[in-house]
This record gives sequence, structure tokens and C-alpha cells, in this order.
Amino acid sequence: MGRGNVCVTGSYEGLFYIDNDDLRVYRRNDPYAKEEETSLQRDLSCEDFSSGEWLLDEVGSSYEEEDVLECFCAELRKLCPSFQPAANSNVWLGNERRVILENELFYICVEDNEWSLAVELVQKDGYSDCESTWMAGLQKRRYRGYLDSMKKALLARLPSIGVRTGPWTHGTITREEAGVC
Repeated sequence: MGRGNVCVTGSYEGLFYIDNDDLRVYRRNDPYAKEEETSLQRDLSCEDFSSGEWLLDEVGSSYEEEDVLECFCAELRKLCPSFQPAANSNVWLGNERRVILENELFYICVEDNEWSLAVELVQKDGYSDCESTWMAGLQKRRYRGYLDSMKKALLARLPSIGVRTGPWTHGTITREEAGVC
């Protein structure tokens, strides 16, 4: 399985992936250490994992994910002030997507993708056919700019992000490739 398992289906939707290498925190298995040593998964080698020296720190990983998403939301709101935080931290679209930001046209959601965390731009629906048609015109005009801002906001905190290239496949965008430093 690839990191690109999740996809969006709307005409004016898109997504990026935050690799678990940038979210999973491990701690050294040393009960006698004065200070706990931690490391992101991306900074550990295969030998580190096979040695049994490093253990997954689930609490540290949840804090890291929360920090990455807080930084993303703050940066995106600077770039796109129309986006506001979701009404509360428990707003879901369906069973899988948790809404973290929204404006009049779109939701920004996160979804677990097994190997990564998908950050999605999802179209809102209108209350009537007429309103949906009107919204689709505005969404068409705005979504590329919003996706570009999402990419910049993610790369402000992360060294690289994933993009969907097809079923079960993904590509990677680095800060350098995107011109974000």
C-alpha cells in the first residue's frame, strides 16, 4: 500500500499527505537516562528500529501531530484569512474526515491514511441546486489558490509533503521544489 490511499472526489477538491515519518515520535528505551531522548521516525535508521533501542511514544506522537496541525492552521489563516477554526474539535464529515478549518466554500479536513495523515480541501454543498451551482463557480475560481496556500502552510513546518499521483501511489514535494524556505 502507498501513502496515497485516501482521495477526494469533488471537481474542486485536493489533498496533501503528511508522512508518518514527520509525526511519529520514538523514545530511547533507557530507563536509567536522566533525560528522555526522543526522535522523529524520519531521523531513525532501520538499525535503530531493529535494535529495540527505540519505542513508539504514542503520547509524544499525538502532541507532535497536534503541533503540526496547529502550525498549519495558523500559517494557512495568515495566507487565507477567510478560513476559521471548526466550531469545535469534534466536527466530522462522514466517519473519517475531521474538520479543522472552514470558510463559506470549503472545509479543510484531516483523515488517517495508515501511512500518513491526509490534509484535504473539501467542497461544501449548497442548500439548493441553485446555490450549489453558484457555489461551484466560486469554488472553481478559488480552489487552486487555496491548494497552493495549503502547500505553503504545510511546508512552512514540514520538510516535505506527499501528493496523490494515482490509485495507491503518491509523489513528494520538498520545500526547495516548492520555493518555500
